[in-house]
Amino acid sequence: MKALRIHEYGAPLQLDQVEAPVAGPGQVIVRNQSTSLNPIDTIRASGVMRSMFPVAFPWTPGGDVSGTVEAVGDGVTAFQPGDAVFGYAMAGGAYAELVAVDEAALALRPVALSVEAGAAVAMVSQTAMQMLQLAKVSAGQTILIHAGAGGVGSLAIQIAHNAGVHVITTGQAEQKNALIGLGADRVIDFSKERFEEVAGEVDAVLDLVGHDTLERSYGIIKHGGTIVTANQPPDVEQLQKHGIQGFMVQTNVTTQGLNDFAEMVKSESVVPLIAHLETLWKPEALWGKRSSGTAVGKIVFTL
Repeated sequence: MKALRIHEYGAPLQLDQVEAPVAGPGQVIVRNQSTSLNPIDTIRASGVMRSMFPVAFPWTPGGDVSGTVEAVGDGVTAFQPGDAVFGYAMAGGAYAELVAVDEAALALRPVALSVEAGAAVAMVSQTAMQMLQLAKVSAGQTILIHAGAGGVGSLAIQIAHNAGVHVITTGQAEQKNALIGLGADRVIDFSKERFEEVAGEVDAVLDLVGHDTLERSYGIIKHGGTIVTANQPPDVEQLQKHGIQGFMVQTNVTTQGLNDFAEMVKSESVVPLIAHLETLWKPEALWGKRSSGTAVGKIVFTL
């Protein structure tokens, strides 16, 4: 089968012919039709997190899978060959025609969720849902979501809005109309405004950027409020200084979580968004920089 692999940290993606995976106990082999770009893919490939996420070379990146079941391993009862599924391969391997996925991180893909959309949501839907659970915001409260145009942010805006939460988000001016259409009550153009000067006090922050953005966020959260991060742990000293709680999400993709999100899609309360749709089999350009423009959502690769 075809697969994109790297042969050492920092090396470019390479198109290889490799042996197809065999399903182990509790695993499902998925014939992959679409996958997507998650920041963790390039981070793991660079080697900067090798102490936490070491890989064995040659390594096939990619986590999101969307396709049909090819085969199942011992003990698998929830899936059978031919089922349409979506899910996440924690160890990687999704930049390939066939992927081994743990049964517990896979779900049946409803008709309402296209193959491409299935690849766009497995990881980010669970991240958005779990970040909002940690934020503990309720109807009438205010949340600031950094980077609302991204895969996680675009879903978090919709879910928070549906819960009656007042949503502020950061983005580009060209994305404003799209973000308001998702449910944002206010869009702060980060290129022209400093969010800490215009957002006012908020009950919670979802930080999907980190670094300077995270440092500037502590001071706008109400006493007793919450900050939830995705890229680096909150600063304990800052939490104590401002009297707030802080959590770093560690996304756990489960069948139940995927099913819960699929129900949102089926009820049309949440719409998965695809910013760019490209072929997987262009390794030289796959991780290249793209102009976002007005795009909102995930970059999806088709096989």
